[in-house]
Amino acid sequence: MVERIRLLLSRFSEDQETVRRMVATDPIFDALCHDYRKVIDLLDRFESEVDRLRKTIEYLDRFEVEVKRLMQLRASLEERLLARIEGYQPQ
Repeated sequence: MVERIRLLLSRFSEDQETVRRMVATDPIFDALCHDYRKVIDLLDRFESEVDRLRKTIEYLDRFEVEVKRLMQLRASLEERLLARIEGYQPQ
C-alpha cells in the first residue's frame, strides 16, 4: 500500500503507519494513492520512450546526411555513365 506512494513519501517525513491506516480507512485516499502510482508508472514509461526516440532521431539525422551524400554520388556517377554512353572520352 505504502509502496504506491513511496516516491512521494521519500520527499516528506510522513509516518508509514499513518499512511497504511489512511489507505485502509479512507477510500478516497486509497484511490488517490492508486491513481498516483498509475501516473508514476506511465510517466516512467513515457520518459523511457522519449529517451529511445531521441536516440532514434539522432540516428535518423545521420542517415539523412548519408542519403544526401549518396544521392549526390549517384547523380555524379549517372552523369559520367551517360557521358560515356554518348561517346565522350576523357583525355
